[in-house]
Amino acid sequence: MFRKLTIGIALLLTCFVCLHLYCGVQIRQLILKTLISNESENLELPIFKVKPLVIWAIDFHATPAYDLMMFLKPMGVTFIYRNYDKERTRCATKDNCNSSDTLKAVVPANLINLNYEDIPRFYQAYKDDPVMNSVDAFVCYHLVSLCELYEPFNKSLIIIATLRYEYGRFGKERWTTWNRNLIKYASQPRNVVGANNLYDAEYIKYFTGIQPQHLPNWGNYTNHTYSASRSGFLMPHCPSEGFRKLFLKNFTEICKNVNCSINLMYVRQKYPHYKYADIAAHQGIVYVPYQVSVMSFFEQYRMNIPIFAPSRELLAQWEIEHNVMYWKRWNRKSKRSDIEPHLSQRQVPDPNSYSEEAIRHWGKFCDYYQYPHITYYDSINDLIQLLQSISTKQLHSISAQMKLFNIEENKRLRKIWKNNLLKIADHSINHPH
Repeated sequence: MFRKLTIGIALLLTCFVCLHLYCGVQIRQLILKTLISNESENLELPIFKVKPLVIWAIDFHATPAYDLMMFLKPMGVTFIYRNYDKERTRCATKDNCNSSDTLKAVVPANLINLNYEDIPRFYQAYKDDPVMNSVDAFVCYHLVSLCELYEPFNKSLIIIATLRYEYGRFGKERWTTWNRNLIKYASQPRNVVGANNLYDAEYIKYFTGIQPQHLPNWGNYTNHTYSASRSGFLMPHCPSEGFRKLFLKNFTEICKNVNCSINLMYVRQKYPHYKYADIAAHQGIVYVPYQVSVMSFFEQYRMNIPIFAPSRELLAQWEIEHNVMYWKRWNRKSKRSDIEPHLSQRQVPDPNSYSEEAIRHWGKFCDYYQYPHITYYDSINDLIQLLQSISTKQLHSISAQMKLFNIEENKRLRKIWKNNLLKIADHSINHPH
């Protein structure tokens, strides 16, 4: 049966490539729908059919752990999930924040800068709790250092960085202690240490010598796909207000000088409280990055929305001249990291340095340069020419290619997570199966 399914999918892929050249969007979408249906049928069979694998998650961002919960649910995984994100815009799109929920022995707001004296208090409060005893693993995304709280339970830790992993462990002494613990966790077979982007995977490696798994978020909870039913391109959130205004001012002036008709809108002005359908309805997304990885990038890529991003050279230039990636560092007053690199990384530039060498080296790990079918611009002039000349047919073609890539990426990520979950189950006294 599986062999027939695989052959069928291969034939459909071949047909899609041929029909893509000669047929309309509706036929291509029908083929893609068949592909996705077949792939989902094969990949979403539960691993744990009798007794689910249970994961405990406390997060301070509305999206990463929620996304993993939605991704693993068809595989027979249950989450005990609390979210304490204070950014109401993120919470509103998912309705998943629990700011009023309490925890035994600890105050949620104090968990970011964890007092190590709270670790035994938390353990004593929960060690005989029937819900906690049902847990097979703890997941820590935003922030990963929270997994120190769970160490006494002797259960699997799933540690996946979504931003620089020293968050909450600032200062040389606390960061060094956290490094020792993280290295210990990575050495234990029951644990998973990773990052949802390549930058943070390399960043952890730089300071610890650990090679984390690259585990991108999936972002299939949006339930929307690219439609291009509204004109204009959207510029995502960019908190670097000065540079954002400069970019839009220059874009408008150049566009006016060349008599172009492009409508580029800042998303938070166009949609103060947007829905995913709003984002998917526009012609494309134009990135002016402020971070190496953002959750909205995964959402937009999984919705198959054409993305335009600055070339590596242009982003490096912006960072050198305008410090546009200001938000990628925690200690923004210092010109170097608070601790030394791992011995194996001493030839690599310090990621927290402002030197041109460091900026160019580390810039290549940003999410915008890891995924296919992204269109790069070398200047604002170049961007205007691209947006002015690209046709609706070309935009839909890019979207179709993204969709095909996402089918294969879904398959790849499910295989990785299946292996991780089976490893966790093998080490659990609850024996999920």
